[in-house]
Amino acid sequence: MWIAAIAWDSRGYEVVCTHSDGRSLAPWRMGAGETDVLVRRLGELAAETGCEVAAVLDSTNGLLDGPLLAAGVTVLRADPWLLPQRPENASVSAEQLARHAAPALNRLVRLSTEVGTLAGRLDDLRRNIRDSADVERELTLRGLYLVRGAPTAPRVALTFDDGPQPPHTDGVLDVLREFQVPATFFCVGLHADAHPATLERIASEGHHIGNHTWSHPYLPDLTRDELDFQIEATNRAIRRVTGTDPRMLRPPYGSRTPDVLRWIADHGMATVLWDNDPCDWAMPGTAAIVDNAVRQTGWGSVVLMHDGGGDRSQTVRALSDIIRQLTEDGYQFATVDETLEHHAAHLAGTPAC
Repeated sequence: MWIAAIAWDSRGYEVVCTHSDGRSLAPWRMGAGETDVLVRRLGELAAETGCEVAAVLDSTNGLLDGPLLAAGVTVLRADPWLLPQRPENASVSAEQLARHAAPALNRLVRLSTEVGTLAGRLDDLRRNIRDSADVERELTLRGLYLVRGAPTAPRVALTFDDGPQPPHTDGVLDVLREFQVPATFFCVGLHADAHPATLERIASEGHHIGNHTWSHPYLPDLTRDELDFQIEATNRAIRRVTGTDPRMLRPPYGSRTPDVLRWIADHGMATVLWDNDPCDWAMPGTAAIVDNAVRQTGWGSVVLMHDGGGDRSQTVRALSDIIRQLTEDGYQFATVDETLEHHAAHLAGTPAC
């Protein structure tokens, strides 16, 4: 078996491939916009050698599992307690990841399309969410936490995570432009840095941009300094193109703890979640995405969809019907910053503009 250890840093990804018989290949790097190159090279390695290839990621690398799993690659997660301490601005190196993962393959977590990188962590995620309830209430009153908007008008916010990633982000933007619908894009720093032209198009066409961290990590695994890097590096990448810092952050997977929520608030940023998940990330088919999105929408809903992190052609195809059906049901579309404003006014008992 080949182990392809994949590390991330501020420039993209590094890959080290080692074989169970001791062979190794020269390390290679790729940019964040070259996921297709990674998938193709691992496929070629498997075909040329006749051996299975297993990609090994750590829990701070949440952008590659989807494309790799969709391509039929085995994906394993190495948890922090199996690895050396990380630097603040990167994962452990690919060489370290390979060296520590290879002898501990039976302790790595195998990921699946159904659960993704949360495999084996759903109970932990639910427990952290329960523990965060008091802080969530406090931040809601301060206008720094949102799951859904005020149920006082038929407004809905469409949101897109994990981009910008051509061509899927462009496909989403084409549909939004056709229907003259505003949306909110929660961008990951690695992709924002790799695709500035697409990011500029999002901003120039009037959509709102939020922060979705640099490498899409499971946030409870991070120290304060690591979270600060994830936030600040992504803000810098977005500011270089738009001239402004995002004021909202969506935690990957909705992962949080009381400390994580407070640390985000310390940046003056609102944590934004969702109440409507059509599960487009699992690629259930265009019709299922449309049905899920429309059926789960209520007044004030925040809809979670994706324009990056994998093949999002189903989402692009579904978007026209989602907008058309919600419009027929009397809904108006708002960005998340507008939704936050209306929600704050609702809590304060004052009319919003």
